[in-house]
Amino acid sequence: MTVTHIAATAEPAADVLMPSQPVPASPVRLPSAQLESWLCQHGRQSSSYFSLQQGCRHYSLDSLGFVPYIPVPTLAGPVNVVFTDPVAAPNQLPRLLRQFERSVPGRPLYVGVGPQMADTLAGLGHRTNIIGTEFAVDLARFSLRGRAMKQLRHASNLHRRHAVSVMELPAVGVDQAAVAAISDAWRQGKAVKHRELSLLTRPPVFADEWGVRKFYAYLDGQLAGYVFFDPYFDNGELVGYCANILRARPEAHHSGLLDYIILQAMTRFREEGVPELSLGIAPLHGVRACSGEQPMVRRLAQLFYRHGNRLYAFAPLAYHKSRYRGRETPWYLCARDLGAARIAAVLLRGTGLLGGNWSPNR
Repeated sequence: MTVTHIAATAEPAADVLMPSQPVPASPVRLPSAQLESWLCQHGRQSSSYFSLQQGCRHYSLDSLGFVPYIPVPTLAGPVNVVFTDPVAAPNQLPRLLRQFERSVPGRPLYVGVGPQMADTLAGLGHRTNIIGTEFAVDLARFSLRGRAMKQLRHASNLHRRHAVSVMELPAVGVDQAAVAAISDAWRQGKAVKHRELSLLTRPPVFADEWGVRKFYAYLDGQLAGYVFFDPYFDNGELVGYCANILRARPEAHHSGLLDYIILQAMTRFREEGVPELSLGIAPLHGVRACSGEQPMVRRLAQLFYRHGNRLYAFAPLAYHKSRYRGRETPWYLCARDLGAARIAAVLLRGTGLLGGNWSPNR
């Protein structure tokens, strides 16, 4: 994996370095092993692994960690979209973020960051808005009992209705042509058919990847779907897995196959002592007023959630994740000196929901 890294020197004293005096930065190559080491120590957010996606750049300071970002071009200059929490110790975040904002040309926009990160950014002068809800399941306490779990119980019994098997396999053990065909067919059912989305998700990689667990389901001996799980860590310990890529043949999707795969994987993870499973963020779900927000950003988000489901399945996705009855945590968008209209345009373009030739994964 080739990544772009911008190295910076240690932060000078405040009376020497002012916001109008950026630190010169030079691009170098950062080994994947270094990124993986930092992720093991500080990649505590369920989306931390997204920082390894193609097209992502990394700003690092000394040995503290790094800020993952993708620059999105606009007529008024680039906007550097930081799409997950920076990977660093919490007490080093203010220093790392100040240097990142001073050193990298363009305006920063943080999206999909957690509550602690939002508090840190508010202390640095950013406005904060809720931008969605993450759903995570405590595997030790998870149960399919109760009326609220009726749909998942039905999915868990798929093997009683069909000849289905789920296996965790390396890439060499799977027909990659069938994997690609399922992915292509899955995308044809989406509003954005001809490219993968990014930022608030990580585009699929079908080869083997460091730490990623990949489960495949077969119906009547034929590959029918799969789910890829990204790991996240804290202080060198595995915290959980995030169900990032979920794809199935159209005729199998409605049978509950993807839920069946997730439930089978959850059983495996629980047996291994893995603490939790994240279902990832449901963008724009649970958006409400909060202290220090930009009201227009909230109104636009709520408008998209109600009327933008032909562009992206905001409400159906949130409903699916909510059926697991997991812990719900708000994630935030944080910005300074960026208006609501420009924020919306940058995110539509950066995620790939907005058409055009530009792509962060070129």
